[in-house]
Amino acid sequence: MTRKTNPSYSDPAWCEAQYNPRGAVPNATEIYARWPIASARVKEKLPHRAGFRYGTHPREVMDVFHAPAARGALVFFHGGYWRAFSKDDFAFLAEGLVEAGITIAMPSYPLCPEASLDAIVKSGESAIVKLWREALSPAERARFVVCGHSAGGYLTGALFATDWAEHGLPPTPFCGGLSISGVFELEPLVNTTMNTAIGLTKERALALSLGATCPHVAAPLVLCVGEQESPEFHRQSAELAHAWPEVCRAPVTIPGRHHFDVVEELGRAGTPVFNEAISLFA
Repeated sequence: MTRKTNPSYSDPAWCEAQYNPRGAVPNATEIYARWPIASARVKEKLPHRAGFRYGTHPREVMDVFHAPAARGALVFFHGGYWRAFSKDDFAFLAEGLVEAGITIAMPSYPLCPEASLDAIVKSGESAIVKLWREALSPAERARFVVCGHSAGGYLTGALFATDWAEHGLPPTPFCGGLSISGVFELEPLVNTTMNTAIGLTKERALALSLGATCPHVAAPLVLCVGEQESPEFHRQSAELAHAWPEVCRAPVTIPGRHHFDVVEELGRAGTPVFNEAISLFA
């Protein structure tokens, strides 16, 4: 991620094909249309703390699904290129993890273009601080994992690059992280249609990219990518693993999965993504 700029980054058609997964998955709309329906069912079924506020913005709220006798907690940051979706789309992921004894926190966060990406990262930091101080038991804090998909995978990486002592937390407040289909080098997003909302310049994209930073958190960060995702999504995780060898191992390729169905595995016991998450609580 410290390499020279790829000439293809100036080609909008190439950037769009590599970074807009909706174009690569014909039934993407059908897939993410089922998420809020499944999530509403899970929220009816599972007791949870709804609308727990962690900031002043209307979207700075989270739902917390406490597992009985929890052996740990996981916070999940949703994707949508920082401009779509909310906690209400992904609550369906909580069911299998709660059954495995893991408390799940599902934040929404401010979206572009109303909020800048810098502000969204700060919002994620606020969510962690609020959870740590007010919502988690000692057992949940002791085995606390951060997780995210796509844009939320970037936020997961950004939380590893945060100096938590500045927030009054231990330097390593969580025991691990799981980034699913994350994007960590942001320059190629500048020439995509998504950037109409994100609003990145080349300079801001370079400044917010993670490969040139150093992780502050001394915990393992697992990187997963669906086998059927574009070459750039695979490269993104491979290069972060190369840049951060102190916390990352080689990325895990999830067989037969694309950008939209790979995240669903997090909520299904026994799948590769679920197993990677559970391994972080060992």
